[in-house]
Amino acid sequence: MKLPNRASFLSAAALFCLSGSLAAQNAAETAADAPAEEMTIDWIQEIVNGGMTSAVLLLLSAAAIGFLVERLIRMRKKYLAPAYYADFFADALAKHDDDAIRKEAEAKPSILADAGAYIVEHRGMDIVRLQSAVADAAARAIERHRQRSYPLAIIATMAPMLGLLGTVIGMIEAFSKVAILGDTGDAALLADSISKALITTDIGLVLAIPSLGAYHYLKQKLSIAELAIEEALEAMFAALDAQK
Repeated sequence: MKLPNRASFLSAAALFCLSGSLAAQNAAETAADAPAEEMTIDWIQEIVNGGMTSAVLLLLSAAAIGFLVERLIRMRKKYLAPAYYADFFADALAKHDDDAIRKEAEAKPSILADAGAYIVEHRGMDIVRLQSAVADAAARAIERHRQRSYPLAIIATMAPMLGLLGTVIGMIEAFSKVAILGDTGDAALLADSISKALITTDIGLVLAIPSLGAYHYLKQKLSIAELAIEEALEAMFAALDAQK
């Protein structure tokens, strides 16, 4: 009589374990499917949760976009070193048409056009002094463009620091909650507080990386324009020297 009872018990236990295993597997599959929808991160809400630091970083983002758009417009080739200008200047000098050079500077202002207008206005000056004056004026114009690109570098430097500051403030708040709640504290509450703290660092890095890249792009573009201006000025003074 014992064997059937033991067999019945083992069969019942195996059936119970099997059913429990299937139930656990179904529960795990359901849990795996449910978080896929429930755990979708609402980034807008996360940014809002970042508080004042997020607001400041968003303002810096708007400023960075504004500076970048302005620099991309004002640093176009036609405002720095138009490719046609050296030939135009030489042709106008050959025709003794100083008015054309002055009108071109008024109609299509650029560093080269301003230099051309200055040359025809002071062509009686000693050539060495004239070259020095024009080169200094062009260098000052280039430097002004370079200085107007600096805000992007400043934003790229400040953004990670502000993001880190927001994270430190958030972590202090998170651990203050743990200190207040003690052992009764909910781990989910701590995780939520830490998540809110880290979002500011995320925003700071997302802002800093493209800002730094844009600054170096503009810096390189300005260096290329500077070389083009130097070459054009040499050609313009060669044309001026040929007229004497």
